[in-house]
Amino acid sequence: MARDTFESWIPDEVSSEVIQAAVRTSATEQVARPETMASDTKIIPRTGGFTVAVVAKGNAYSESTATQDTVQMVATKIGGIERIAEEDLTDTVTGARTLGIKQVEASRALAKFFDNATLGVTAAANGTTVPFNSVYRAVTQADANLGYTANANLIQTAGAPEYADFNTALELMESSDWFSGGDLVVIAHPSWKATLRGLLDGNDRPIWRDGMTGGDPGTIWEYPIVWSTGAKTNATASQAPTGNPLMIFAHRQYMVKGMASVSPGVAPTNPGFTIQRAKDGVGFTTDEALMKATLRRGFVVTVPNAFVVLEKTAS
Repeated sequence: MARDTFESWIPDEVSSEVIQAAVRTSATEQVARPETMASDTKIIPRTGGFTVAVVAKGNAYSESTATQDTVQMVATKIGGIERIAEEDLTDTVTGARTLGIKQVEASRALAKFFDNATLGVTAAANGTTVPFNSVYRAVTQADANLGYTANANLIQTAGAPEYADFNTALELMESSDWFSGGDLVVIAHPSWKATLRGLLDGNDRPIWRDGMTGGDPGTIWEYPIVWSTGAKTNATASQAPTGNPLMIFAHRQYMVKGMASVSPGVAPTNPGFTIQRAKDGVGFTTDEALMKATLRRGFVVTVPNAFVVLEKTAS
């Protein structure tokens, strides 16, 4: 007797391991010093230092001549929205995971956009297409109060990068008055890995064999290194920057991220996600839900002297 088969009735199951690009975490989120923001703007005091000298017995102390000022950090909201069919959310096989998959994709996009906005955008902040003055922008502008000359801490490779370029950049950082070994971190675009592997000595042997370790984060020249696909130059903030790869030697205490709430339902540790369902009256004429992904942050480089940027202008 023939057996009835019902394979065609059985729905396909989606694996719990989604085949997609790896979730890229934000280097700025990991590295920058957090400051809670209770309003759109926050003023951060800044000091130009403190000068001391020998004081002879009975003599007056020399007064410090350092200039004190402030920098302003402004919170900016970054986000997007996507329509999702209600059937995709209520399906018994895929529904439980659909929203989670979209949130992973949104987190990845927000991280890349935020990193590019804070690290590599070349233009000045304008409140729209350029939310912050990036690290790259900071080192290309003069800061009279701190005695910083425009482009003093920007090193652009003339042709393919050489080992001397890395050494020059790191020496510039280590010889700075703002150097602090415990606070120094390296942020680099992943394309620098191939550059490091391709460095050869006079006998065509790889120079870079033991200088970098794995782990999370890894280390390079004994300093922590964080990789970011947002560490590229771009005219405006983008989740897919197309400019030159950057390697940034940064004093983490002088790059500040503002932690601002998006709404009463989203904590300062956002990104946050909200879902508006058709059953609640949103999208009344269609059975569609709206998923909103939001990140609200401020960012400011308080001391440009405490950063050195190596820019790969040619491969």
